[in-house]
Amino acid sequence: MKVNVAEVRYSEGESVHFELMEDFSSFDLGTEALSFHAPVHVQLQVNNTNKAMLVYGNIQTELKATCGRCLETYVYPLSLSFQDEWVFRAQATEDLLESALLLDKDEVDIKERIFEQIVLALPMKFICSAECQGLCPTCGANRNLTPCHCGEDNLNPRFAALGKWQSND
Repeated sequence: MKVNVAEVRYSEGESVHFELMEDFSSFDLGTEALSFHAPVHVQLQVNNTNKAMLVYGNIQTELKATCGRCLETYVYPLSLSFQDEWVFRAQATEDLLESALLLDKDEVDIKERIFEQIVLALPMKFICSAECQGLCPTCGANRNLTPCHCGEDNLNPRFAALGKWQSND
């Protein structure tokens, strides 16, 4: 995923728009593996401010994920916006050296930067829907597909006295 900023490099106030699309390979988050269900579509607006280039971007793609409640595989749509700052190494101030993407030439490979934005936008735990009921802890049945009556009559003996209690409200 390469971008050439030559046409705005020396023109303060100029901007250029890029539309990019590329297939990304699957990756491992440590606890689970994710793969891309669709290509990664990126739209970039690069604005030259003379000190740096401000980049406004939108990323859209779909991931194959496993629900953390019911363990079913589903497609997770991902759409996010981001802002970035790019600066040529010779013009970089001390603050920009730490936060900006440093450029050595006009053509920039931004695949790692886009991948970083995607990983930062992922949820801590994937859930297929807010209504997902998950798996029964007793029998392991997927409660979204089959009703499960396990544990309805199993009352913890420590709470048996509370079951007899009646409120006078």
